Amino acid sequence: MLTRSPSRQKTALPLSWQDRLRAEASHHFALFVLTVLYCIIAVAYLESHGIVGLPVFDEYLIATAIPLVAMAGFRIFGETTYHALHVRPFRTAGLWKGIRQSEIFSLDRAAAAYIPVLLLPLFSSVFTSFKISIPEIVPFAWDQTLMRADLALHGGVHPWQLLQPVLGHPLVTSALSYLYNFWHGMICVVYWQMFRLEKRALRMQFLISFVLTWAILGSLGALLFSSAGPCYYGYIVDGPNPFAEQLAYLQSTQDIFTNRALLGQEYLWRLYQDGKAGLGGGISAMPSLHVAVALLIFLLARSFSRRMAWITGTYVVIIMVGSVHLGWHYAVDGYVALIGAAMAWMAAGWIVRNVVPPAPCPSNASSDLLQDGQSPGA
Repeated sequence: MLTRSPSRQKTALPLSWQDRLRAEASHHFALFVLTVLYCIIAVAYLESHGIVGLPVFDEYLIATAIPLVAMAGFRIFGETTYHALHVRPFRTAGLWKGIRQSEIFSLDRAAAAYIPVLLLPLFSSVFTSFKISIPEIVPFAWDQTLMRADLALHGGVHPWQLLQPVLGHPLVTSALSYLYNFWHGMICVVYWQMFRLEKRALRMQFLISFVLTWAILGSLGALLFSSAGPCYYGYIVDGPNPFAEQLAYLQSTQDIFTNRALLGQEYLWRLYQDGKAGLGGGISAMPSLHVAVALLIFLLARSFSRRMAWITGTYVVIIMVGSVHLGWHYAVDGYVALIGAAMAWMAAGWIVRNVVPPAPCPSNASSDLLQDGQSPGA
């Protein structure tokens, strides 16, 4: 009787590009459903209030394409420079082959990223369209309540007053304003995860939690607790402005060091007054998406190294205190965001464990690519 040698093991055959695309579509199905469902509900809600169209779709389409073009451009430039300086004889065919075989242009990476990349401009445009429409549907009504909640939680003292002895120096305020604006670089983390082939379960947990956070906290939460924030308090609430002294200090720092927060606040208020849509537009205080997304990045980073966890954890604290010191948010906005983002992360983890099929293994898989439990060709 013939027996199979114990040394011979069954190995997975490489997937064809059609099978790989189908496997990635299956792996991304939950992300696709959640994103599209959010877009359908948000657009239907806007249309029920007479708001039609996505005024910033083209802008987000271009914004999504720019990093892709930049990534490809840098890789082509690097390959061309390498061949020009080190490859003799220089041949165009060899250069083209090197570019085509570059990991960044691999089928594995393209297949893993194509669904998130296609969804990003639609999701971003619907989210921004919804956000800028909130004051038209539900006028800012929660600022006074949130201000009082801050007082109740902090012993009858405004949180910005508690921070002022430590942060109330023009150089510190200016540095915080730049660090706060650095948050927009989170798009780099999103692209990193879109194209990442390692730790696919963790990658999917981050992408799903990202969508849940923006949809539930950034849209539903912002609608239910429509508020503008301390920097706009005097414009929308009658009576004395408890943040007048804080805003006067922030304005005075502009004469010494650049305060990026003031520039951003003026930009958003101008769009709001003019009734215009713009990239990154929309005013909403409760809850703070800056804090929520910073926490998601920390939860992602802690799975890579202790150093990354410390860096991103410190940044969560910077965003939290900066949002209050710079007049963007009430402290309670950040507290709610921390709780909401943590719940979104846990919900996304449950979805990945119980609903999302394993990702297909890359063609040149090694053990580090399989550490989150996927099997070759799965």
